[in-house]
Amino acid sequence: MSERLVNIDNLCTNPENHTRHICELKRAGRNDLVADLLVKPTHICNNCGNLANTEGALCAPGPYHD
Repeated sequence: MSERLVNIDNLCTNPENHTRHICELKRAGRNDLVADLLVKPTHICNNCGNLANTEGALCAPGPYHD
């Protein structure tokens, strides 16, 4: 798991799943996985502003309305 946000910023509301969050997938260059999470977004990360179609892909998810 990435220790970047969990220990330094303490912003992730689900640190157990942090390696599967969009911010970490992008950091790891996993754009193939990120693309699937961006289709028809319904959630926005309150930390970084990334959009996702599932709240589990974000550190601090909130509702997003287009």
